[in-house]
Amino acid sequence: MKGVYLLHFQPGYKHARHYLGYADDIERRLQEHRSGQGARLTEVAIHAGCELLLVRIWPDRGRRFERKLKDRKNAPKLCPICAGLLEPSAP
Repeated sequence: MKGVYLLHFQPGYKHARHYLGYADDIERRLQEHRSGQGARLTEVAIHAGCELLLVRIWPDRGRRFERKLKDRKNAPKLCPICAGLLEPSAP
C-alpha cells in the first residue's frame, strides 16, 4: 500500500516522538525503519531502544500531502496515542 504514514516512538527519543513519511510500499518501508535502515531519525531512535509504532496511514496520498502535514508541525495532534484514543503497545 502506498501513502503517507505516521510513526509514534515509544518511548520518545529526546525531543522527537513521531516520524511522518511517504512510501510507495508502507509495509516494506516500515521494515526498513524497524531494522535501522530507514530515515536517520528512526535509525537513532531504534538504537536508543525506542519502538516504532505505526499509528496512522493516509492511503493513496502523495508527497505533497506529506509535505503539507510536515509543514504544519503538528504530528502530536495527528497521533491517536497522543490524543488518548489508543494505548501505546507494540504491534
